[in-house]
Amino acid sequence: MTGVTGSSWDFRGFKKSGIHSLGKYPATMVAEMQFKLLKEWTTGTNQVVLDPFMGSGTSLVEAQRLGFDAIGIDINPYAVLLSQVKTHNYGDVNWHALKARLSERLFFNHGSIENWHFSNIDKWFRPDIIRSLTKVRNAILHEDDIWIRRYLWICMSEVIYYHSNDRTSTFKMHVKPNSQIKNIKDDVIETFLEIVFSKKSYLPVTQQQSVRIVSGDAKKACESLATNSIDVICTSPPYGENATTVTYGQFSILFLKWIDERDISGDEKLLDNFSAIDSFSLGGKNAELEPIDIRVVEEFVNSIAIRKQQKVRRFLSDYLIIIKQLSRVLKRGGVALFTVGNRRVDGVQQPLDLITVQMFKKYSVQLIDEEKRHILSKKMPVRLSSDSKGTPVKSMNEESILIFKKV
Repeated sequence: MTGVTGSSWDFRGFKKSGIHSLGKYPATMVAEMQFKLLKEWTTGTNQVVLDPFMGSGTSLVEAQRLGFDAIGIDINPYAVLLSQVKTHNYGDVNWHALKARLSERLFFNHGSIENWHFSNIDKWFRPDIIRSLTKVRNAILHEDDIWIRRYLWICMSEVIYYHSNDRTSTFKMHVKPNSQIKNIKDDVIETFLEIVFSKKSYLPVTQQQSVRIVSGDAKKACESLATNSIDVICTSPPYGENATTVTYGQFSILFLKWIDERDISGDEKLLDNFSAIDSFSLGGKNAELEPIDIRVVEEFVNSIAIRKQQKVRRFLSDYLIIIKQLSRVLKRGGVALFTVGNRRVDGVQQPLDLITVQMFKKYSVQLIDEEKRHILSKKMPVRLSSDSKGTPVKSMNEESILIFKKV
């Protein structure tokens, strides 16, 4: 890998480019790192790669590059849509005709269009921005091809990111100051067209390896996978429940509120309110509190404030259920490539690396290698939740790359 300085796993200076720059998603994997991991720890070409927390689909795209079939799972409908687009073959699209159709709908008045509406839309968008986004939404709805619509929705999501009243400095939703809202330029339509026709060159245009995208809770989705059916698991799991780590759902919900529900895969209840996706994610309100019976877990949980112990137990209980399922579906001799970080809860470091090792060991999947990397280009908030004294906790600056093998 050229351009790498310092640790070979830090990937200093690398930025998202090409297909990985499509759409907006927080805390994404470093594509070059996933490519290197898969290349070093796979054998042959007839491999099936699973990412049970696929997010923006980075590992799936890199698996395709290496000629592997892949399966990706995520509960976030926007992550599903983004991954679908990134791994689909767009070689047969007539872009010239598409440009003509979009221009006709966006620049010529063909009668009145009722403004799109959802709960609290006026809080998150200026009236003139709502009008312009409604025109874009209407233009997309008139496309017959679902794959063109899916790509256009992703392009529209980038426009929403830059034109909403939501501040972009954090993942949790928070309204910008009025002075900043007033300065938002209404160039929605021009920006949309520029994104559509500048980023189309990043889309796959040749026959790709098979990729199966599954929308849903990884705990349940993994149950449908056959035992000993996966050659490689390549993923970076959440480091804690979304509410106190990365609120993927809140980050995505304004995009999803504009997208036609017919083009969204996932449970409708996830769109009921602005926090539903995070509430139903790993360690959320539907978490199963099963006994974990791992010493390092008990030691950590008992070291934090009592009021935070229940949330941590819910997350780690869900995490163990996933590890058990992944151990089952992994082939004998197969490898699991896990990138994890040790966040702080109540000022105490959660040893997710050691917890992950002990959980896999419980199901006869052994750690065979470990690397450390400094977080340089993975977009994370500088500060996350507060400790029991109300002091903001700094985010982690190091991750562990854990390599497991099923014996």
